Amino acid sequence: MATSDMPDTAPAAAPKVEPESVALRASPRPVTRLNRRMLAVGAGVLAAAVLGGTLWSLQSNKRERNLATELFNVDRVSRAENLDRLPKDYAGIPPALKPAPPVLGEPLPGDLGPAIVKAQQPMETRPPGGGVDPAQAERLAAEEAARSSVFFRSGGSNTGPRPGAVQAVADPSALASGNQPFNPMGATATAAQPSDPTTAQNRQDQKEAFVAKAGDTSTRNPGSLQLPASPYQVMAGTIIPAALVTGINSDLPGQVIANVSEAVYDTATGRHLLIPQGSRLIGRYDSQVAFGQRRVLLVWTRLILPDTSSVALDRLPGIDPAGYAGLEDGVDWHWDHILAGAALSTLLGIGAELAAPESRTDGNRIVIAGRESAQDTVNQVGQEITKRNMSIQPTLTIRPGFPMRVMVSKDLVLRPYQPLFFQRGASQ
Repeated sequence: MATSDMPDTAPAAAPKVEPESVALRASPRPVTRLNRRMLAVGAGVLAAAVLGGTLWSLQSNKRERNLATELFNVDRVSRAENLDRLPKDYAGIPPALKPAPPVLGEPLPGDLGPAIVKAQQPMETRPPGGGVDPAQAERLAAEEAARSSVFFRSGGSNTGPRPGAVQAVADPSALASGNQPFNPMGATATAAQPSDPTTAQNRQDQKEAFVAKAGDTSTRNPGSLQLPASPYQVMAGTIIPAALVTGINSDLPGQVIANVSEAVYDTATGRHLLIPQGSRLIGRYDSQVAFGQRRVLLVWTRLILPDTSSVALDRLPGIDPAGYAGLEDGVDWHWDHILAGAALSTLLGIGAELAAPESRTDGNRIVIAGRESAQDTVNQVGQEITKRNMSIQPTLTIRPGFPMRVMVSKDLVLRPYQPLFFQRGASQ
């Protein structure tokens, strides 16, 4: 077969594509824009809703209109009891009946008459401060009635002393002997006053008691010139550099440990090493934090040298590198608890208010009393939660490794540091 008779089965070549039409990047997405007309309509609806809510909240409460459902009757006015029977002026007051004179008995013989009469009379017992002269009580009642233009006596039989007058007069004998009745509103009750909230919140009295003691009022210094007890002394006013080993959290009281970061030499010559670097300090910190406080108070009670010899310290104060008392690092004001308590109190108050009916006078009295009691209880619980959250003291924290200083307030008598080596098995 000839080659020219074979069919042409080769695939057709693809046409060439121009380089300009090749898309090397994806087409960008179209930008979606909001219609300005829709934005204006939405803003208008929102403004109308806010304005409507404001006007609705300023309207008067519907409960006040439901309370007064009965009209007042001005033709029939109720008067107080026995008011019509009282006189119109002072001229109509009936005169007070004079008491009948006492009837005298048979005459008694001689000087024994008063003694016999006194023995025949029954013995009267008067409690301290309870006895009152009837004549004096009647006089006080008459003076009080004369001062007022409203109160009149409606009868002549009621001539006894009133309870207010009886309590207003004290027994002279009881006042002289000192046996007075207890008066909760008197001078003795004012002695037990509640604590000042400002003082209880700041607790500055406890801060002063923690650091200082009572001073001396003498004008002349009682101390005299003292010779040095030893040439190896660290005098008062020396600063011992240190760094904390343990952290501090003021929620609970506890101890704190620090290491001396620089060697301390004697104050006189500065040649003898007394406190080597690496010595350990043991102290305590104050966990009573006042409102607004940001610094932690420290005192140091013991110094341990590297050879395990130690000396007791008389509560040396801890200061920061700048010389300020205490240390300041982190403060937690517990705003999460405060805001959570306020939000919970608000929600409880809203729920209790919504649970109350529109008219508190309609319906069963037991149901109304239960709702009001529940509302008062919920409001009280919300207020107590907010009060407790506001009373949480701030938490002061100091990180381990925090630099600090120890101020020597009393002279330390030490020795030149020489490590002590103990032989095993030796006994002295």
